[in-house]
Amino acid sequence: MTKQRIDAGSTILLVALLCGYVTEAPRIDAAETASPTTPADAAAQIAHGRTLFISYGCGWCHEDGGRKAGRCPQLMDTQRDDNFIVSRIAAGSPGKMPTFGEGLTAADIQSLLVYIRSLKPEGSP
Repeated sequence: MTKQRIDAGSTILLVALLCGYVTEAPRIDAAETASPTTPADAAAQIAHGRTLFISYGCGWCHEDGGRKAGRCPQLMDTQRDDNFIVSRIAAGSPGKMPTFGEGLTAADIQSLLVYIRSLKPEGSP
């Protein structure tokens, strides 16, 4: 009986395909997705962003819910501005991050941004 092995490159390709990798996505600016939120709305956005983060497999590369670096950078306390984060989520980066712009609405991307900005060390209030 022959054992089949999947190398790291194949695994990354499979994950990228499962995450909805596409070659090009429309650019979405943070200004287009920004909306004033009340604390209850912000909590709902954080919860929705966390759900999207998990369901789209973001934790595969951004470990511990984005709180620490894994295969990709740590998202907690990132110095990147909102436009960069929104653009990276929507358009990805060839060879580094898949594109999610066609699979997510502007509201979804905003929720992911709010989630990323809300990240605190595990166990913090």
